[in-house]
Amino acid sequence: MIRRRFLACALGAVLPIATGCEITVSSDDDELDLPSGAEEVDGVEVWDLRDRPTAAEVGITDGDTSVFETRPPRPVELRLHGGAALRLRTRYIAFSSILSEDGAPVGVDLKTGTMPLDDTADTYRSALEQLGLPTDGVDGFRRTAAEATGSERVRAERLADRFGELELGVVARYSPHSATGVVAVGGGWLGE
Repeated sequence: MIRRRFLACALGAVLPIATGCEITVSSDDDELDLPSGAEEVDGVEVWDLRDRPTAAEVGITDGDTSVFETRPPRPVELRLHGGAALRLRTRYIAFSSILSEDGAPVGVDLKTGTMPLDDTADTYRSALEQLGLPTDGVDGFRRTAAEATGSERVRAERLADRFGELELGVVARYSPHSATGVVAVGGGWLGE
């Protein structure tokens, strides 16, 4: 069991220009210390994003970013405006308030753990379906990724929609070199 907190980090790959953040990492049977904007319901980490949360509700306390990461991935559900919901096995979820005038979060990012190509394509399709986005490109992504070689990376088209003030997009990536892919979901609060 491992649990660590870091007060400062560089998250260049997750959220650009991060200057300070708090990260909670857990593994095995550790439970994450979730802020008030999330709760565990029947073994699923549920984040209520139907309305724009406050910084405290998503765990931003010292700095401008909070990250909740586990190894292995855990089931996470986002409850979204209009009754939509997204459930994925997620390695991390991060919130950022970078450049926010009032300190409220402006962005959210989730990423699955790495997985084989077929699982990546199936997870990508599931995420798109859950968000009501077209799935036409999933089979093309799977074919292109299966034919890729070497260090060539394959990236599916990012598809997005708006849920109240929150715009969310979904993308899949695959690396033939490691024979693994990931699905990432991210976006930001745009206002009314």
